[in-house]
Amino acid sequence: MSIKAINWALNMVSGITSTQKAILIALADRANEDNQCWPSYEDICARSCANQKTVASALKSLEQCGLLKKTRRYSKSTLYELLISTDIGSISSTDIGHISSTDIGHMDTPNIGNLTIKEPSKEPPKEKHSRKVPDGVDPEAWKNWVKYRRKFKAPTTERALTLVANKLKGCDPESQRDAVDKAIECGWRSVFPKQKDEIREWEL
Repeated sequence: MSIKAINWALNMVSGITSTQKAILIALADRANEDNQCWPSYEDICARSCANQKTVASALKSLEQCGLLKKTRRYSKSTLYELLISTDIGSISSTDIGHISSTDIGHMDTPNIGNLTIKEPSKEPPKEKHSRKVPDGVDPEAWKNWVKYRRKFKAPTTERALTLVANKLKGCDPESQRDAVDKAIECGWRSVFPKQKDEIREWEL
């Protein structure tokens, strides 16, 4: 196994089909330090998960585009040589397999180079809420409310929680807990605490 050949097949060769890529990697896994190997068709089929007809077609295409050289040997397995080079042009994968024999030697080959590095996302980071209990809000009521919101995946941004906190601040701790319990029981998306005047009127 040649680490150089596997790295080349995996990370540097592009512009070919996924099947051709799998077969090229299978050959690279068998290659020696001279980038040569001589696996049987059965071995290549097993490693690439392709049938014999597909393997034969892919090997022909890889040879035509300059990635591979085949040497038939009498009474022995075919010798495959991986043509590893960093000085290579480009070819569209749709062109491979549709090249006439007269074009061989006058064609560009697949793109070879380093893998593209994914750029970091430019989206602004999601706003996160503070874990601190707002002033004037009962800690137990607040803890139960935040836990409840997360359970049904409702927004727990600073803005959303501030609106709820402002509603609770006008009540005493017991009323805050009652309002949160009622909201959880009824499946509400917000709290509706009874204000002091409402409680006094209800008691009368």
